Amino acid sequence: MIIHDARGGQLLRVGDPGQGAHLLFSRPERPYGDDPALDITVRVKGAWVDLSEMVRTLNGDGLVEFFSSLADASGRWGEPPTWQSSEEQLKISAQRSDGRIILTWGIWRRVTESESTWYFETVTSHTDERAMRELSEAFQALFDEKSGAVA
Repeated sequence: MIIHDARGGQLLRVGDPGQGAHLLFSRPERPYGDDPALDITVRVKGAWVDLSEMVRTLNGDGLVEFFSSLADASGRWGEPPTWQSSEEQLKISAQRSDGRIILTWGIWRRVTESESTWYFETVTSHTDERAMRELSEAFQALFDEKSGAVA
C-alpha cells in the first residue's frame, strides 16, 4: 500500500489502479509548526477522473483508529461506521457486503461564496478485517516520523 512517487516521497495507495478509481494519500505536513493542524493531500485517479484536494485534520482526527476499529469489528454494524475530517473535506463510511468491507470515500471542495463547491464519491472493496488492519497500519506508517512523515 505504501508506494514511492517519482520524487521519492511516500504515498499510500487505496484501491487497485486497474479496477476503477484509486486514492493516493500524501505524506502529512504541519502547515503551522507545532499546531495540531495536519494536512494530507488526497488524489483520486482513474480512467475518467483525476482530482486532488487538501484535507485538513487535527492530528489525523483518529483516522488510524477508525480503520483499526473496522479491523476489530465482528458481525454486522447497526449503523455504518463513519469518519470525517475536522474541516469536512473527506468522509469515509463502511459497510459489509458478502463478507467484504466496502468503503465509500466522499471528497468535498468548499470554496468561497463566489466559486462553486464540488463533491466526488468513490467506493473501494476490501476482503476482510485483515485488510482494514493493514490499512490502519499503512496510515500509521504514513503518519509516523520513522517513515519520514511529520507526526
